[in-house]
Amino acid sequence: MLDEFKAGDKIRHIVLLRVQKVGTSSNGGVFARGTVQDNSASLPFVCFDSYTVELLRKLAGPTVFTVYGAVDVNRFANDGSLQLMLQKIDEPLSTDNLDHLLPQGELDIKKYEARFKALLDAIVDPPVKKLLEEIFQGVLYQSYKTNPAGMRLHHAYIGGLLEHSVDVAELALAMADKIGNTDKDLVIAGALMHDLGKLKEISQDIGFPYTDEGKLAGHITLGVIMVSEFARRMEAEPLPQERLSELLHILVAHHGTQEKGSPVPCKTREAFIVSYADELDSIMNQFRHPETSGKWQYSKILGREIMLPVD
Repeated sequence: MLDEFKAGDKIRHIVLLRVQKVGTSSNGGVFARGTVQDNSASLPFVCFDSYTVELLRKLAGPTVFTVYGAVDVNRFANDGSLQLMLQKIDEPLSTDNLDHLLPQGELDIKKYEARFKALLDAIVDPPVKKLLEEIFQGVLYQSYKTNPAGMRLHHAYIGGLLEHSVDVAELALAMADKIGNTDKDLVIAGALMHDLGKLKEISQDIGFPYTDEGKLAGHITLGVIMVSEFARRMEAEPLPQERLSELLHILVAHHGTQEKGSPVPCKTREAFIVSYADELDSIMNQFRHPETSGKWQYSKILGREIMLPVD
């Protein structure tokens, strides 16, 4: 595994490879930079082999390869961290085991399922509860339990969507209790469903690539469509249109502002509460699941270095 390699090691290892830049160096040679990753760690790589660089130039996205090279100290990092001097890539054999490339979170899914059920049981309004019960069952619920919540930025591992949604709902409910005079049913429902569209946006395949549907519409739009379709089926006990509109607003506005990707900014107390809970949980996940070891790490989601807790 990548976290076991030391400076000077020669490696042959199956990884998920991402290319970040292909260019020409000052001496006229070509180079490629990026990262290699498995369940244990992520490691930057640099490649100067012209044949391999041309292969990397043609990649459309994250790709599984058997990589060959040497681990060395990263001279550009100034912190003693390591990088892979990549020399060669091969496609893995059909018989190779790739399980180590699917990131696993540290969550206990059974415990998170129990917490999810407790949140569902806390909803008082029968139509709201019925809507969630209709959505969270069968194949959709099985996917909800195992899907990641992101490709890379946060909760990017098996079970990440369940973990993130439950944690956001519990944070939001705590804020609603403190603030008072809020619709807790909408807060819980909106929090549990705010990233529902990621079931259609992000694939569970290695690398968690975005689907065509996800690239074209995005998870906010897809989630609103999914919830609206389920709501239309509730003929016996329909959710009143005003309540449905307020619930959908939480989904539409959960990124907070248009600058952050929401079609509209938050306009209700419940939407603000879920949005801030979502943002806080996404940020805290950077500290719980760092990409590399060390005291300091650059966080793409925050655009800054963060100091990691010491075990």
